[in-house]
Amino acid sequence: MIVVLASPRDTGARRLVDVWGAGRARLLTVDDLSRPGWRVHTEDPAASRAVVSGEVVEAGELVGVVTRLPAVTAGEIRRIRAEDRDYAASEMSAFLNYWLSVLPCPVLNPPAPSGLCGPGWRPEQWVLTARRLGVPVRPRSRELPPYLPDDGNCGGSPGSRAHGSPSGGAGIQVTVIGDRCIGGEAHGVAGPAKALAAAAGVPMLTTVFEEHGSDVRFVDAHPWTNAFDPRVTDALLDHFSRYGAVSVSRSGRSVIR
Repeated sequence: MIVVLASPRDTGARRLVDVWGAGRARLLTVDDLSRPGWRVHTEDPAASRAVVSGEVVEAGELVGVVTRLPAVTAGEIRRIRAEDRDYAASEMSAFLNYWLSVLPCPVLNPPAPSGLCGPGWRPEQWVLTARRLGVPVRPRSRELPPYLPDDGNCGGSPGSRAHGSPSGGAGIQVTVIGDRCIGGEAHGVAGPAKALAAAAGVPMLTTVFEEHGSDVRFVDAHPWTNAFDPRVTDALLDHFSRYGAVSVSRSGRSVIR
């Protein structure tokens, strides 16, 4: 089966499971992490077990994982008493980071020290990376206020203001999944989008560009994909099929071997 790791409130994750079918894909939420049945062998990760949608699943049954949860937060935890939730969230995030790293199946995206979905870069880091790759970018800066001591604690002046951040429009979105690009065909930005994904070390990335006069320039990037776009769901299945576990029929339905 394909596992979609996400918040129970993530409608996009539920959409993926609905499209692929409950017999082919299941949702793994934070609630599953506090249910009995988990078993992880550090010397033989392939012999591990997980709890997915309340049922115990052997690691060998997993043909792919789509990660849509950047970290476990205390607000997501419902099965543990309130005073222990901050600690549990930290431990669950650390466990998932390890578990996703050793799974024998493909994971989109593999975890990084800063998050479960990938590197978790700030917009400035994406812009700097794009600039180093020779991709035209929208200028971006961040204004830091001068340090002003507070009442004697270790605080100081909090916050900063970003300049040149996205205006809120959709822009030109290009989603990279493996070696495929979705969107932006008329603007010729597939190459830059793939280069950014490769530089970040992630197989799944949504990049945002904008028209600027006669040019197109990079604005931002993030690991979230549009699960309501049929092209995205097909591309995800195609990526997993490269490992011989999933095939897609002409009707567009997935078949788990």
